[in-house]
Amino acid sequence: MFLPRSVARVALAVALATPVLPLSLASAQPTDAPAASAVTPEQLAAVKPFVENFWHYGKIGRYELASAEAQKVVDAAVDPVVVLTAFEQVAEARKDNLDQWMIRFAGIEGLKDATARLQEKISAGHIARRSDPAAIRQHIERLSVNERAYALAVGRLRQSGELAVPFMIDYLRDNAKAQYHAGIRRAMRDMGRSVVNPLTAATEMGDADVLLVVVSALGDLGYDDAGPFLARLVESENAPATVKEAARQAMTKLGVSGASADLFTQLAEKLYYDRSAIAVDPRSPAGYVWFWSNERGLHKTDVPTPIFNELMAMRAAEYALKLGGGQGDALSLWLASNYKREVELPEGATDPTRQENQPDAHYYGVSAGAQYLNSALARALRDRNAALALEIIQSLQDIAGQSNFASGGGAPLVDALTFDDRRVRFEAAFALAQALPQQSFQGSERVVPLLAEAVAQTGLPSALLVMPTQDEVNSLIEGMKGAGGVIAEGSTGAEAAIAAGQSMTAVDVIIVSEDLGAAEIDKLFSLAGQNPRLSGAARLVLTKTGASPYEVQKTNDPLLSTAQASDAQAVKAAMEAARVKAGALPMDAEVATAYATRAAQLLQRLAISRGQVMDVSVARASLLQSLNDQRPEIVKLVGQTLALIDSPDAQAGLLDKAMAEGVSDDVRVSLYQSLATSAKFFGNKLDAGKTDELMKVVAEAQNLDVRSAAAEAHGALNLPADQAKRLVVEQMRV
Repeated sequence: MFLPRSVARVALAVALATPVLPLSLASAQPTDAPAASAVTPEQLAAVKPFVENFWHYGKIGRYELASAEAQKVVDAAVDPVVVLTAFEQVAEARKDNLDQWMIRFAGIEGLKDATARLQEKISAGHIARRSDPAAIRQHIERLSVNERAYALAVGRLRQSGELAVPFMIDYLRDNAKAQYHAGIRRAMRDMGRSVVNPLTAATEMGDADVLLVVVSALGDLGYDDAGPFLARLVESENAPATVKEAARQAMTKLGVSGASADLFTQLAEKLYYDRSAIAVDPRSPAGYVWFWSNERGLHKTDVPTPIFNELMAMRAAEYALKLGGGQGDALSLWLASNYKREVELPEGATDPTRQENQPDAHYYGVSAGAQYLNSALARALRDRNAALALEIIQSLQDIAGQSNFASGGGAPLVDALTFDDRRVRFEAAFALAQALPQQSFQGSERVVPLLAEAVAQTGLPSALLVMPTQDEVNSLIEGMKGAGGVIAEGSTGAEAAIAAGQSMTAVDVIIVSEDLGAAEIDKLFSLAGQNPRLSGAARLVLTKTGASPYEVQKTNDPLLSTAQASDAQAVKAAMEAARVKAGALPMDAEVATAYATRAAQLLQRLAISRGQVMDVSVARASLLQSLNDQRPEIVKLVGQTLALIDSPDAQAGLLDKAMAEGVSDDVRVSLYQSLATSAKFFGNKLDAGKTDELMKVVAEAQNLDVRSAAAEAHGALNLPADQAKRLVVEQMRV
């Protein structure tokens, strides 16, 4: 007997598999009537009168009464299938189309909420009916009655879709039900795309006779996604000659050729990009990952729909790796799929294919190494998937070093320095800075400016405004600042606006008035697209009417949004919606402070290492500006970094900030200590006026800790004797 490899165990561990119910022989003669488990008259009596009333009142426009009857239907303690059946019977009795009328009711203001609640019940009824084992068995048996019964039965089985396949396979495996086999073989070909997923999983079975049916059906269905599963049978050492020949013929029908490992890699690629015939049935509440075992037959695990394609891509990549790796990079594709699975898993949902205590994507990523993570990152960057790129870069930070950050395709990390999303840019800069490279590389000059930019992040939303007149710019800036929590700058032309944007710590949204004119707006967006700091910013066009050409353009451009807004509060709301549409990763105050802290610490590390690749001094101007940050801990870190930069501006900036009004004593102490550090490394770079100001603090500061720290700075400057003796001489006069 043909015993295939148990690849599914390697592919996805099954934690909670849904059991296939045991089959039972149907004793009743199949008819056109509903299945044996159909709704009873008693069950219908509990809800049908309410449905009839809802339908009647809804059609005559008594929406309040209709809503009341709808609530009675919702509150009725009956199975959703009963509700569905009642609606079908009521609609049929009145010669109405159920779906069309429910859509019509859903569009009526006074009835849409009630209709939405009913639709949930009706949808649940459809799901329950299509998965009813008794109904599926009856439809399978009706396939062999006559042509009319076949047509009706195969239509019902199409509604059940892939859920019917395990029952059909079990019928084929049961010699006592041979009278149904011909109808099942025919139906498998007629059920269409929905059966491809379970049938490909069934190619792992050991029953050669049933496997021939499965292989033949896959060839007749016409979807080349079955190719790798057929190729695996052709290559198998254990497959009987009849199965191998049937698989070859099926591959010829599908126009597929090649080694199974390569074909599985290609399938994984299609699954990753949601382009495969193996897909979630849109009528299903979940995705079904199918498995085969000789003990349980064909069985499934229900998974959240958003991660189905990622799981199946991982599975296909695993098959490729087990079969020899394929010509493509199956390993990096598996890693990318695993990270994407975690990114797209809905909040609060779980992945039942993961074993208890199974490591996360980061574990597998760092274990695989920088070469494969870089390849996965390159894919995320090409796809403009910021969330995925962020996850992969954070793993690279743990393993990228001088020996490997640029080996095996290290360019993706460098490419990420110019990615649309600033969080991705920052994380890439962190990864490269942590590597402490000793040799220059293309793009290395971007790292330190990005770190300085990260230090300046506050988490407040920021907008670049471009209006026809300066008065409009000023008015909107003041209004948005008054609306609370918005940083805004602006100008009246494209080139001036780009220059203004360069002076901002970040730009989340570019807001432009349609009155500026199409030519100037196109120029603005073109220039922004060429600017690394602005290319990923959302673009919001303030329009006058819904007939604006930008209303059409925004449907195909994720960065572009429109709004008919004039007052600042409305513009601010539209700005937030535009940012969300553009897919920018959020950065609130807490996240911004975390980035600022990490960046400042890395700048210190680079300065201490005194490497020649990344020159921290290019961040001097930005750091001096950051001394005015409102966060004390950031000011301290910035001061400690400036202490390591050989510059008169750095020493003067530290002193000026330490003596400024409103600075807390603990920050003053830290800044004076940083000034002392600078003096130790680079000597005195202050002019006489500045040293006199410092001397005054040493002599007169009220807080003793401040005086002591200032004294340390004064001493570290190693001043000439006539300046150094002043404190001693003056204290002798007292």
